[in-house]
Amino acid sequence: MKCGSCVKACPADALRSIGRFYPVEELIEILLKDKAFYEVSGGGVTLSGGEPTLHMDYCRDVLYKLKERDIHTTLQTNGFFDWGEFQEKILPWVDLILFDVKLADARNHLEYTCQDNLRTQANLAHLVQVKPSSVLPRIPLIPEVTATQENLQALSDWFQEIRVRQCSLLPYNPTWAHKAESLGRKMDARLPIQMFTPAELNRWKNFFQRYDLVDFNKHMTDSPP
Repeated sequence: MKCGSCVKACPADALRSIGRFYPVEELIEILLKDKAFYEVSGGGVTLSGGEPTLHMDYCRDVLYKLKERDIHTTLQTNGFFDWGEFQEKILPWVDLILFDVKLADARNHLEYTCQDNLRTQANLAHLVQVKPSSVLPRIPLIPEVTATQENLQALSDWFQEIRVRQCSLLPYNPTWAHKAESLGRKMDARLPIQMFTPAELNRWKNFFQRYDLVDFNKHMTDSPP
């Protein structure tokens, strides 16, 4: 683990620390401060990232202690994890899994994410089989990347094949450009700076009429949809 001492010692402030490590017990103490809000809202705690499944043991310990206190738990993941380890360490202690699904075509998936989608597809199929009411596939709608007729039709057909019950569409949000600037990266000129219009969103939703389509604009808690 990087200790961050070099950040404190740098006389020119050329480095800065983003975030810090929390021991499990300290994190649980912080999370429990909002327990009354969880109980009133029906919500709970979501582990997201980055990718939380890169830290299976830590996530397991946090989730276990939350479930000991009867707090609803949600995990957001890109699905690229070892199934056996996930099934043993995470699955028993998580109530809801937000599973991001991007591209149906393996070559396109490799081009945009630097990984093929074989593992993520296998993991989603496993989850739908063993815990169907607790997994929610989510498709980020990126113009001309994931939000294409070919990709969404293929994903919809595949969802039917593996018996997905519910899914969600995440509309493109151009505010990512500010994050790119903070990382010293240029905005991709191929992507628009406007959000989808209602008509465009309805067009994409039409591909998923056979499913329970969860709208996150109307579900703002961690409660199961």
